[in-house]
Amino acid sequence: MKIIGIEAFLSWAYIEELPKAGREPVMMGRGGSFDVGGYASGWDAVSQQGELLAEMVNDGRPNQYGVLPIAIDCGPPHPDALAAHAAISALDHWDVGFPGDWNPLADMNLAAADIADCVGRARGRILLTDGKGQVRFRQRPAELVRHHAIMRTAPGWQAKAPVASFVLGQNGKPAWFRKVAVTEGVTTAEREVDGFNPKSRRPWHDAYKKMMLTPDPMLAAVDRAEYEVWHAALDEVRRTLATPGVLTGHLIQQSTRPARPWEKPVAR
Repeated sequence: MKIIGIEAFLSWAYIEELPKAGREPVMMGRGGSFDVGGYASGWDAVSQQGELLAEMVNDGRPNQYGVLPIAIDCGPPHPDALAAHAAISALDHWDVGFPGDWNPLADMNLAAADIADCVGRARGRILLTDGKGQVRFRQRPAELVRHHAIMRTAPGWQAKAPVASFVLGQNGKPAWFRKVAVTEGVTTAEREVDGFNPKSRRPWHDAYKKMMLTPDPMLAAVDRAEYEVWHAALDEVRRTLATPGVLTGHLIQQSTRPARPWEKPVAR
């Protein structure tokens, strides 16, 4: 048995082995022939198999494993590569959720209110509700794992600590804001408006300035959510492949990357 890390193993499967399978049409209704290539969408098509240094078929269409087949006959893919694809495909039924106290910005020394704001906005970016009303991760874990296996990469998580500064107005000076009650029909709601009084040329008595963080930490939260899901998905695939009898020639080790590299280790 060959001992290999999960990332290197999945790259081997999708770059060296699964391209050995040719394209096969699927017959659907009235004898129509449709291509098998459900994984051609998204990142797999964009990555073009990581610009492999292999001779690809000239039509550029993927095989049933979502990768570009090679033009020469190399024999069938290794059974362990097929097992890897099956394990990753099972992630399509994997539920992804984030705990209420999820904080991917622990290294940025932000105020609790800023963290809550960034995480709340990040959730709107990374989660979506499907037609059945179920909330799921916007980027499918299976596609995420396949993409980085083909590209031999990992999701980025590093980010600069933001710098706080005042929100500026059109004159380049700190802008003023105030909140007023606005009635529309029978509904009254609070709305933020310009806090500068043009008549007195002074801010209203209840006006305030606002701070902004640059760069926006919300973007780092989105990237780190993707990293966490990818890392957890790798562990899930590794556990599946560790089931006795699933692999014939490989012993898979877990990723050497930490699950949350932005968190400082706790001293014991």
